[in-house]
Amino acid sequence: MRALAVALSLAMLAASQEPQPPRATFKSAVDLVPVDVSVVDRNGRPVPDLTAQDFTLSVDGKPRQIASAEFISIAATPEAAPARTVEYSSNAGAAGGRLIMLVVDGESIGIGRGKSAFEAARRFIGTLNRADRVALVVLPRVGPQVEFTANHALVQSLLDKVAGQGTDDQGPRRVGLSEALALQGNDRTVARDVVARECGTEVAITLLESCLQRIQGEASQLLLSVRERSRNSLVVLRGLFDRMDTGNTPKTIVLLSEGMLFDSVADLSWIGARASSAQIILYVLQLDTSEIDASSQQLAASQTADKTVLKHGLDQLAAQARGEVFRIFGDADFAFQRLGRELSGYYLLSFTPEPGDRDGTPHKIKIDVRRSNLEIRSRREFSVGPPVALTTDDQLRQTLRTPILAGDIPLKLTTYTFQDPGSPRLKILLAVEIDRSQNPQENVSLGYVMLDDMGQPGAGRLEKTVATPIDSLRRVQQWAGAAVARPGTYTVKVAVVDDSGRRGSVERTINARLNGFGQLHATDLLLADNTPQNAGDAPPPVAANLTGDELYTYLELHSEAAEQLTNATVVIEIAHSEAGGAIASAPARLQAAESAGGRRRIVEAGLPIGLLPQGEYVARAVISVSGRKVGQVIRPFRVSRAGPVVAVRAGSTAPLKPAAPIAFASRMDAFDKSAVLTPQVLSFFLERLSATAAANAAALRPALESARAGKLDDAVQALKGTGDDGLAAVFLKGLLSLSSGDLTGAEARFRDALRMDPAFLPAAFYLGASLAAAGRDRDAAGAWQTALITESNAPFVYTVLGDALLRLRDVERAIDVLIEARALWPSDDEVGVRLATALVRANKHADALKVLQPYLDAHPADRDWLFLAMRALYEARTAGRVIETADADRARFVKYADAYVAAGGPQQALVDQWRKSFESPR
Repeated sequence: MRALAVALSLAMLAASQEPQPPRATFKSAVDLVPVDVSVVDRNGRPVPDLTAQDFTLSVDGKPRQIASAEFISIAATPEAAPARTVEYSSNAGAAGGRLIMLVVDGESIGIGRGKSAFEAARRFIGTLNRADRVALVVLPRVGPQVEFTANHALVQSLLDKVAGQGTDDQGPRRVGLSEALALQGNDRTVARDVVARECGTEVAITLLESCLQRIQGEASQLLLSVRERSRNSLVVLRGLFDRMDTGNTPKTIVLLSEGMLFDSVADLSWIGARASSAQIILYVLQLDTSEIDASSQQLAASQTADKTVLKHGLDQLAAQARGEVFRIFGDADFAFQRLGRELSGYYLLSFTPEPGDRDGTPHKIKIDVRRSNLEIRSRREFSVGPPVALTTDDQLRQTLRTPILAGDIPLKLTTYTFQDPGSPRLKILLAVEIDRSQNPQENVSLGYVMLDDMGQPGAGRLEKTVATPIDSLRRVQQWAGAAVARPGTYTVKVAVVDDSGRRGSVERTINARLNGFGQLHATDLLLADNTPQNAGDAPPPVAANLTGDELYTYLELHSEAAEQLTNATVVIEIAHSEAGGAIASAPARLQAAESAGGRRRIVEAGLPIGLLPQGEYVARAVISVSGRKVGQVIRPFRVSRAGPVVAVRAGSTAPLKPAAPIAFASRMDAFDKSAVLTPQVLSFFLERLSATAAANAAALRPALESARAGKLDDAVQALKGTGDDGLAAVFLKGLLSLSSGDLTGAEARFRDALRMDPAFLPAAFYLGASLAAAGRDRDAAGAWQTALITESNAPFVYTVLGDALLRLRDVERAIDVLIEARALWPSDDEVGVRLATALVRANKHADALKVLQPYLDAHPADRDWLFLAMRALYEARTAGRVIETADADRARFVKYADAYVAAGGPQQALVDQWRKSFESPR
């Protein structure tokens, strides 16, 4: 149990140690130059079927050869929030996110105007993907501001506080903006008309001259005011462009403005190069002021021309950054819908540069599309520098600055908040889990930064090497550190880079505060179990997936009132939910901390969890003072131990240790060989080479590591220098044959491997894969049935066998296999859906629904499971059988059918027919 306290102390100590400066460098240059371009039809929909031959491209007037044209689709697919709060953050699903910044030109929008546009912006944000990051900036920095965030609800709430700030400092005006420009240009016709309108025609010459002077003075002041406002907004925009020049992710700025006026196009000369470098697209939504014209102080005579002048400035702005101006007339949703369509896809062209193109200076670029009736939005210039060598520090800083998460290396991050001894500040313990399945032999560097609620960086750190050992079973590496900060809201971002330049990043928003219960304050709750990976000085766990038989807990209590700590007691409870009844409980031990002046207590407890079934639980530290409960601190965890180990044949590999199921996805209707060639699955079987193959383990290590990373060609090459033509070489060559589609060769090599060592059952599994890929499901099922003897801690061995038996219509055998798998992994959804399918096909509808019901309770919008449940109810009804009662079955079917329709199920017409059978009397 002391391991938790040791881990906490070591992590906090690490925060004060100086990191060593990294020295490794990486090349960031490529031979081709990428250019993003949008091609839309007249309704703003991207045109997805263009090829490189449909485009023409020239640089500085000279044609360039287009090497490729890839359409990047980013359709809006809002996702439901997760069913439960997870105690960690991860970068799973990080790919595909967009960066969209809403910029409100507040001083151009009159007081009381723009509300309908801001409300439409809120609705637009509601249509974005959860992976998209949104930012909000109000020019000129007066009003709500928020950096790029995945918290869309926060930005939506801040938009409620945005309002137009524009005022007319000149009082009632007698000239409009367009007239002021004409007067500045000595347009005599406009001058005569304005004087006639404002001064009259039958007045003395001296009065006319005086009136004209006043009008010209007013015109000059008006132009000065509008241009100054526009320049101020432009200065802030320039800062935004510079700040967003990080990473290669395209960024979209959506500017809401009533208009801008610039002295000349030269004012905007910086935009093209900066927009290209930062990959920024600028769209402008010009707010219309027609609804308030009657109360406006501006003359109605020039309003239409004035709006055109202001739009011209916006047109100039957007054209420099591959964008467009949309006028908002009444219905602001229409403009945002058009914007949403345009943002749903773009092309990434690449062309072969000439030597002079890579000089780092701006070059004019022109892109056209040969197909007619299309609009193209492309950049007017670009700049590409020579190859750049990046240190690991550079790589880490760049990854930390980029708002979109990097997903090459999977990461998980969690935090724990403790009191910093001897100061009013807090110590934030960071725990990171790094997936090392693809790069187990490479060095990994790590960096983190903490940003406050205004996006300003605080604590940070760069480490040249993550030195903790890699967990060989789970193929992960853990890191822990600590940062000191004042109470507040922070975003913690962690990035890693390996020797090959692969990157990963993850972020987590935290409310850094101790849990307050009157005069008593409690830290977060640390959890661990008694497995070897949590022994000694191991870092605290990131995801509390427990496989041991005892739960260890640790937290601290703080108070300035000594009697509060003296009278405090803590009971640790285990329950299914935060408010659920306790399943198990134990009193915690409280011990006064040294050098704390009696103001801190260390709280530790251990509870047996060996008899708990697999599933989700909550650990609760229930805190009482003088026998009265004052509060509780919770931490969720999972019991994830696998099923019992199955005995193996003599001479085979050692019995398999229980482990969490490996991620695996396959199809029931047709076998996909790529599913068994992922690095995770390959690593699982390569760990199980028999003693015969492991005799030359040191020499084979490079080949095995390449195979674990999915690099089968490299693995076979590595074997050539070992002189090993035995089992490992034959097995790896079989994997290479399977990967390349040589199914006959793969089958022969795996059979050879089994002849060399009949107990080497990974070869039996891949023999089955080769046979299934060739459409020989019956032979494959025989091979996989053999593989079950040893590989019983991998659900996918059962699921591929179940799939083959279902394809063979051998339903009863499939049920037997899947029931065994269900007993081993009752929470595995891939096993569950196959068992339910088999039970339905066997007309065991009541049993199928028992399998389906718990999953549908937790995932009521899963279309596949809903369809299977409806099928079971429908077939039972048509067979004259009742699951519960006729009314209950009808209500159950209607519930599932409504959920299926709401989820957009593809077979609604068939479901409607089934529904009719429940509505008609039997």
